[in-house]
Amino acid sequence: MAKPSGRPIREELLASATALIQRVGVNACSYGALADELGISSPTIHHHFRTKDDLIGAVAARYRADFAARVAAIDTDDALGDIVAFADLFDATARQEAMCLCGSVASDWSSVGEAARSEVRGFFIDQVAWLNDRLGDGMAAGSIAIVGDSEATARMLLAVLEGAMLLVHAGDDDASPTAMVRSFLALGA
Repeated sequence: MAKPSGRPIREELLASATALIQRVGVNACSYGALADELGISSPTIHHHFRTKDDLIGAVAARYRADFAARVAAIDTDDALGDIVAFADLFDATARQEAMCLCGSVASDWSSVGEAARSEVRGFFIDQVAWLNDRLGDGMAAGSIAIVGDSEATARMLLAVLEGAMLLVHAGDDDASPTAMVRSFLALGA
């Protein structure tokens, strides 16, 4: 039996896998790449995550919880400002040459197990609900005008953010998620 190293290997694996998936996607994230990055062996990874599906599910769950905490921190009385601050979260990730982890996992949907799929579905449901609430608050306050259903608009806003990240990832330096959301919201007025 191997002696414990004292390193927080599980946390290191989650952080490294998150960053790798955000840069290159699920299919390019391998135990070999993670082992090399962390200076550990693949069997060490298997000790913490029996399968890649287990790892991806844990990564998605952690990302969902972390993102929820960041979104909760921007909740104020200014709905329009909150939505722009929400877009800034996506913008900051794009500036790091990374993708939203859940968007990245969704793009490799056929390659991931049910645990990851469940977390990704939940992530998108969470974001649409938050955006829908903020749009409703903004409409009630008169700071946001939209045409049609606020939940459909919330979905469109999330799609704009995820799509803008794809454009940035593909080299479009003018595709700022925040700028696109600002433009989108200005169209509704």
